[in-house]
Amino acid sequence: MKDLEVSNYSDTPSFFDKDGTAYKTFGDAPATLIFIHGVGMCGEIWQPQVEHFSKDYCVITYDFLGHGQSLLKKDKLSLEDYVNQLNNLVNEIGVSSFSLIGHSMGALIAVAFALRHPKKVDTLIPINIVFKRTKKAQDSVIMRAKDVFQSQQIPNISQTLERWFKNKTSPYDLLKIDNVRSWLKNTSPKAYAEAYYLFATSDRVFVNNLSNLQPPVLYLTGSEDPNSTSLMSEQMVQETPNSSSKSIEGEAHMMAYISAKKVNPIIENFLNNTKNTTT
Repeated sequence: MKDLEVSNYSDTPSFFDKDGTAYKTFGDAPATLIFIHGVGMCGEIWQPQVEHFSKDYCVITYDFLGHGQSLLKKDKLSLEDYVNQLNNLVNEIGVSSFSLIGHSMGALIAVAFALRHPKKVDTLIPINIVFKRTKKAQDSVIMRAKDVFQSQQIPNISQTLERWFKNKTSPYDLLKIDNVRSWLKNTSPKAYAEAYYLFATSDRVFVNNLSNLQPPVLYLTGSEDPNSTSLMSEQMVQETPNSSSKSIEGEAHMMAYISAKKVNPIIENFLNNTKNTTT
């Protein structure tokens, strides 16, 4: 399937559910794909996937709590709050089942949602997910979250981008990186810190729980992602029934956005294969 020539993501109006969650829909096919972004991002990060998939699927993107145009209504959020946000959204708009694709923190939300609401998720694709970090790595991420809470600023954006976009230097790449830099700078530091703290601490909540996942699962990451590693995905496969993992050579944390031509066909093939085996 070739990418579609569609209007710019930002030209499509947002809708808001009764809880203040901003979301957008593209396409009107019977099968639905829902995408969940990561910390500091917004639904617009999925524009390459919207362009690719909205001919054959109804594609839904949304801004999670306190990000983009969605409201942050309380402090001390739990992972369950993010799960409830998505559940309330799909209940309100009347989507009973769908394939769920999440990136980074969005991948953690996606797995938690599939465990909590197994009958609603047809297929699950966590992208660049973290699992069983070392104590040293977890402490480093927690310290960063605490720094944001205290300073009310998002620090070290340049270093973050270097890690997320390793070896991406073409003019096209730099335009994409500038977009991500802008989204990071425009994110509420409070909402960022709330989400980032959960991102630091939630990867171990799935230990001894992944065997309860019911849908087909593809864990997808990049060989150059130092924090969401191929080994983590392989470890999750060992604990997850009906699952597989794939690492894309030469790609890092933001591969779904900057290298969609590599990522989208893998997602598409997995969706097609799982659809064929369940029909």
